[in-house]
Amino acid sequence: MRNYDNFALVYLLEGSGHMKVGSQPVMKCRAGDLLFVYPGTPHGYGPGPGERWSEFYVVFNGPVFEFWLQRGLLNRAHAMQRLAPISRWLPQLEAVVEPGLPPSADGMLRRVCRLQKFLADIIEEPELEKVRVPWMETAMDELVNGHGITPSSLAAKLGLSYETFRKEFTRQTGCPPARYRMRRLIEQAGVLMMERHLSNKELAETLGFCDEFHFSRRFREITGKSPREFRQKARL
Repeated sequence: MRNYDNFALVYLLEGSGHMKVGSQPVMKCRAGDLLFVYPGTPHGYGPGPGERWSEFYVVFNGPVFEFWLQRGLLNRAHAMQRLAPISRWLPQLEAVVEPGLPPSADGMLRRVCRLQKFLADIIEEPELEKVRVPWMETAMDELVNGHGITPSSLAAKLGLSYETFRKEFTRQTGCPPARYRMRRLIEQAGVLMMERHLSNKELAETLGFCDEFHFSRRFREITGKSPREFRQKARL
């Protein structure tokens, strides 16, 4: 957990991970989520085991944004918002730090105005639950917890063609269904290694891999480290 003196907006462009703010529960986040960091508020965010993360961030401060906070337009309890598609919102955020703006009072004023417009626009956006497709939560849960289910069988269960399911799932989460499932399983493996100290064989049986060698191969493929290397680094 870190504690900054500034505001920050962190826009997740690729991959997935988690965010923790103060005493709030840990939140999952993925490509297309905008994370809010507030001055004086402990926070932490980033990819978990087996996850990748690419972001665009803007750090800022000043009395105008303190006023937004005082008036409730910015709210410390509001730590994440869904902003999709990325192609719509990223250019607006990039414009705030456009290199072509002069490092003068006029240039800084234009940056502040662009940032305020961006903040005003996202306030009017629907909440995450209103923009996510209705079957997405079920699909994400089934891919990780559904015993023996495959992306194609899940698509059929949801009444979708596999191609439609794959395209929409990838657009919403930033990765294809099969890749998402494997990343979540490897993430669970990392947690179980640290919390329950399970062996590779026990992890393979718990998470549904055919054997410990298959598990080890997949773990290295996703994380870039063998299970042994991961354990050693985590203990440092």
